[in-house]
Amino acid sequence: MTKSTSIIPKLPCQTVLTPSERLFSQTFIRDFRSPHARQNVGKSWKTYYHNIPDEFVKSHISGNFWLGTKAAWYPTFYNLDIDRPTPELIEKLENRLEKYGISEGQRLYMTSPSYAKTGNFRIYFSLEYRDKPPTFNLGYGALCNAFSDLCEIYPQKRRKDRLPCGRDQDLLINGSVLTNLTWEQELHWLLKLDSINVDLLPHEPELFDSLNNTEPIPASKDVAVLITNGLQQHSTRHVSQFQLLSHLWRSNWLPDDAAQYVKNWIRNKHNGLSKDAAQGKWSTINAEIDRQTAHIWARRALPDTPNNFAALITQPDLLEAAKLFPADVVRQKQFINLVSYYRPRSYHDFVFISRRIWTEEIAGSRTYKGFIKDLKKHGILESVDSYKTGSYCRKFRLALPNSTAAIMQDGRNVTHYYDALRVAFNNDQRVIAEATKIDRTTIWRHLRKKPA
Repeated sequence: MTKSTSIIPKLPCQTVLTPSERLFSQTFIRDFRSPHARQNVGKSWKTYYHNIPDEFVKSHISGNFWLGTKAAWYPTFYNLDIDRPTPELIEKLENRLEKYGISEGQRLYMTSPSYAKTGNFRIYFSLEYRDKPPTFNLGYGALCNAFSDLCEIYPQKRRKDRLPCGRDQDLLINGSVLTNLTWEQELHWLLKLDSINVDLLPHEPELFDSLNNTEPIPASKDVAVLITNGLQQHSTRHVSQFQLLSHLWRSNWLPDDAAQYVKNWIRNKHNGLSKDAAQGKWSTINAEIDRQTAHIWARRALPDTPNNFAALITQPDLLEAAKLFPADVVRQKQFINLVSYYRPRSYHDFVFISRRIWTEEIAGSRTYKGFIKDLKKHGILESVDSYKTGSYCRKFRLALPNSTAAIMQDGRNVTHYYDALRVAFNNDQRVIAEATKIDRTTIWRHLRKKPA
């Protein structure tokens, strides 16, 4: 009999982190987007799908191997990845940093492991928005607007980013590599960085005239009652927690703070209307709140800020998607993603849409070209294919139904495909299936979930 082998990697024994190591872990991987990866020297990256064990953290900062993760919901740091820099590129970078008023106290240079051969290095930043860390979408988008023509920006949603302070990742000061610093000292200097206000970074110019609302959406009447008076009916704890967490997400709260707020709220204001709370099943309740928090903060859309009005769709757009791509849920979703980006900018004759928007916001790197081709076959998309790197991207004109009535809920634009179907057709699965020509089982499977 042969010995069976497992495809699941064997995890190292759990170890206790020192306070400095714990600080590193809390700074860089407290709410990362799974999976993560590790790379041994001279080897390729290897992906893992389990939680990051403490031993991996120790191994990264001790130089045994490198650890990489995808973006967190609220990254502590962003970085510019400078590959094979030339004098011209360095000059452009310095001019750009000066243009946006990013001082020396707001940026930190660190070598990449290949620095000795290629000169590759990274520039680290800490961002803020209304005195809080911005959402990933807001921070990443602002840095892309400012620097994407010169270099790549990390962390990213779909690609893992090598964490700092590891092997051959040293501080770089005025061209000198400080190899004598410990990783604790490097972390100390990173944490000392002054934050950059996202508002000082460039916004997409075509949106300036359309963003008028600068105040967060206030709490709805139902949420205000919950906050003040607690649970109102039996068997409503789950949905009430979801409503509160959604409101806190829209108010740009950190996920850990929001979860703790709701945990305290249900303890103090369950009013005897929750069976689990009355029986003291707090571990069950806390676990459920944590799951709800993870689901809500994983949304692609931004919390309610002016950026909420940078995307919108209408009910005729959903019907147009079904008309163009009947029974094709993938193409319909891609069409709605395109429309939600295009409509707020449609007062322009042509709208600039970069490759990053096509691949990250609308379709995907392997499917967006086919999607564009399909739209042109239908005769509803025109393009001007000239572009200039660093100045402007390709521009497009999309023929849309003549409608301006955005699909909204609680004063917020709804742009997620299934949520928009839910709101536009009053959650009637039969009507939705008939309108979209999508299999009713598929509709039921998605609509039975809580709204995103």
